[in-house]
Amino acid sequence: MGEKGRVCVAGAGGYIASWVVKFLLSKGYIVHGTVRDPGDEKNAHLKKLEKASDNLKFFKADLLQYEALCPAFEGCNGVFHTASPVPPMTLVNLEVELMEP
Repeated sequence: MGEKGRVCVAGAGGYIASWVVKFLLSKGYIVHGTVRDPGDEKNAHLKKLEKASDNLKFFKADLLQYEALCPAFEGCNGVFHTASPVPPMTLVNLEVELMEP
């Protein structure tokens, strides 16, 4: 089966996202997975998926930095946004504090 396309899964190391990555790889997609730390052992299970060695590429990305996501999205036909930002501090008013420049 040839390549069907290239997609990005934001937050690839998460529970739901891991299943999305597995499904996409099984269907012949090239997957760009964003993670906080590509070398973290908690992402090792993804590297063991069938076709992952050839079709899965990790990208270090901070969801609160737009520019950090651009390389992961480049060349992709779609994005599965299954990630959530993890701010380094306690937020009192999420909507205001996460959206401030």
